[in-house]
Amino acid sequence: MSNWNAYKGISNTLGRRLGLQKDFSESDALEYFILHQINNDFNIPNDLDIIALRVTNSISPNFLTDDSKKSNLLTTKQNSYLLNNLKIVMRVRSHGTQKVWGDNDIIVCLKQQNQIHNYCIISCKTSLRERVYQSIFWATHSRLEGVGKHVFLTLDKGRSGSASSEIGNRDQNSGDASKPRNALESTMDRVYVFRNSNEVNRSKVIKDVGYLEKDLIRWGYDFLGK
Repeated sequence: MSNWNAYKGISNTLGRRLGLQKDFSESDALEYFILHQINNDFNIPNDLDIIALRVTNSISPNFLTDDSKKSNLLTTKQNSYLLNNLKIVMRVRSHGTQKVWGDNDIIVCLKQQNQIHNYCIISCKTSLRERVYQSIFWATHSRLEGVGKHVFLTLDKGRSGSASSEIGNRDQNSGDASKPRNALESTMDRVYVFRNSNEVNRSKVIKDVGYLEKDLIRWGYDFLGK
């Protein structure tokens, strides 16, 4: 959490350095923070060539990159493969079948020689509000098509005008929980939170954000069949 607070504190400077045309929002800062953590700070074993990527334009994606924003980070073949593989096939009424780019904030990939494979999608959100159900919608479609693990990472800033968690605790006696928590725990492979465990109690699905490193390593080995 201290790393995030330091990163957020220089978010506007980061935005200018990255050449972004719009204000560098807290949501942008969160995505770049996670990108940087995975690519530079996580202790990834040498036999796992893991890279975290994002598109520069989620409306009309044309290439994937990391926090360097280099357009030639991947080969043309690798780039085309990932962009096509990450799109979801949807049947749109009166318009037939279309391939649509979903809620792919961060794409975690494994490199093998000259090949690259996506194996985890991270949906990053500063708060839940209606965004959580957008993420759940796309995660459901991604899992049906076997795109890979789909996880939700959030600051869980709380409802408007309130500092309390939107995910909240699950009652240990009755099992009752908030609607967002039930929806997330029933659809996401993992939910990572920055809040303390007394605000959001942990479960098989909901973990500290620091757990992301262990999961990406374990899922990477699972993908390789090791």
